Amino acid sequence: MRKTVLIAAVSLVFALLLGVGVWGTVWGPERCAACHTEPAFVSASAQGAHASVDCLQCHSEGGAWGRIAFNSAHLGRMVPSSTWSVRDVADVADARCLSCHDKVDDEAISANGIRVDHSTCAYEIRCTECHSTTAHGSAVSWVRTYDMETCLQCHASDGSVACDLCHVGRSPENRIRTGVFAITHGPEWERTHGMGDSSTCAACHTAADCGTCHGPGLPHDGGFMKEHSTFSQDRKAKCESCHEPQFCDGCHGLSMPHPRRFVIAHGVEAEQNRTLCSRCHVDTDCSVCHVKHVHPGGAVNLPAQGGAAQ
Repeated sequence: MRKTVLIAAVSLVFALLLGVGVWGTVWGPERCAACHTEPAFVSASAQGAHASVDCLQCHSEGGAWGRIAFNSAHLGRMVPSSTWSVRDVADVADARCLSCHDKVDDEAISANGIRVDHSTCAYEIRCTECHSTTAHGSAVSWVRTYDMETCLQCHASDGSVACDLCHVGRSPENRIRTGVFAITHGPEWERTHGMGDSSTCAACHTAADCGTCHGPGLPHDGGFMKEHSTFSQDRKAKCESCHEPQFCDGCHGLSMPHPRRFVIAHGVEAEQNRTLCSRCHVDTDCSVCHVKHVHPGGAVNLPAQGGAAQ
């Protein structure tokens, strides 16, 4: 009896999901608008390039069964304990984009002031990584779009950084209006330019451009940690313009750079943790002062200058 009831319950749920799926497939796009009523979403969707496209053409698999499965999944999302995520249902696969834009890889395409060769620039990158706002504008839950920093990851490394290679029909000052570059190169650039990926700076700027304000050693390259002490001792160094003292102390274990009167009490630090000192200093750093300066004629048991040991 119990087994029969369970089978009947499962069959009823399946029939309900299937029925809703079929019903939603027969009903037109209005079924989406019944829930997606947020003013910003509705307005952005109406102004988008895909305003006349059926929602399911992008958001469901092709064919009747694909649409039935999509609408059934929506019913599951309405149940609080549902295991379907918003992204699983709202996702747009590349195949759905290419069903209409199948010629996108044939040649470079110019749109909105940008020229893009998808066959190289979009290789192994999902369409939605650059075009997430195409249908619903910034009202989508996760905005992703093309950005100069993303482009320069390749363009800067291969030397193809001429502005007109990608930018078409816009003056330089009107080219970057969105993304990270709009912030790092905007009106407040002096405060915000360090927020971007410094590896892309070299596409337009030289190290001398950075050094004018920041001093030597900027931008930091991959091997900077090994040589940062040399730069920090340069008279023109301005490490403190970006780094708090704690930034140095956290690695070195004591006040860095050493305060002016550090030499007076440094013996205590050396006795307590000689290993710490040896991370930056070699034995000859000590002997320069403790042998040649304190004992100008030579220390005990060491040969005196110009003669034998005394």
